[in-house]
Amino acid sequence: MTSSLYVTFRAGALEAALPQAAVAEILPVPELVAAPGAPRVLAGFVNLGGEAVAALALDRLLESEGGDPAPALYRHLIRLRPLAGAPAVTLLVDRVTDAAAHAPDTHPVEEADSLGGCVAETALIDGRLTPVLSPEHLLLAEEKARLDEFARRAQERLAQWESTPA
Repeated sequence: MTSSLYVTFRAGALEAALPQAAVAEILPVPELVAAPGAPRVLAGFVNLGGEAVAALALDRLLESEGGDPAPALYRHLIRLRPLAGAPAVTLLVDRVTDAAAHAPDTHPVEEADSLGGCVAETALIDGRLTPVLSPEHLLLAEEKARLDEFARRAQERLAQWESTPA
């Protein structure tokens, strides 16, 4: 996964990064539509060009709640590039701090040393050792399947609103 450019962010008590190549775009947080019966980690869905895209609260997903949460106005959604066989996902974070952080010094993290392999490497960014997350390993297979079902239902609800005659 070694890359030289990263998107750095804060989510709860966690300061981490994603490889810039894994990030499609960074968005301000629009109104999120709640999914009935969804787990707490699913903050809701956002309508991106007619597609219902899940917004996962990264601090809840990684159990790093705490810190000084940013006001909703300053929070961001990080839309990940689509992964084969996985639903479209955005990550709700407190604040993106840099969209092109350079880290010439990286060290891989063994999958056994990270829950489900969600931390792929550490990178020295701005003098701090920063965990770099692996988008492929953020969710377990069972979580991806459940998220896919919630996304399917959200897309159906969205389609009903768009096809309703005026």
